[in-house]
Amino acid sequence: MAAATFPDPDAVLAEIRTFVAGWFRDGKEDGLEADTPLVTSGIVDSAGVVEVVEFLERRFGIRLTDADISLKNCNTLRGLCALVASRR
Repeated sequence: MAAATFPDPDAVLAEIRTFVAGWFRDGKEDGLEADTPLVTSGIVDSAGVVEVVEFLERRFGIRLTDADISLKNCNTLRGLCALVASRR
């Protein structure tokens, strides 16, 4: 049985960007860069972080712990991508 292929980091970033834009910004991806603050800017609130985490777990087949849910990991698209990569 062949191992499942995992999307490359750019594809992961693009999928997370599309989710965040669709869920929190009425689909607007412009201005949503890899290092755009999500939580500290108010784009994503604490309840929204739960939505993002659930999306990551469903889409990428990973499990995140409470320790994973930190401002460092969840404040930017880049941080979320690194979190996904660390759990693959």
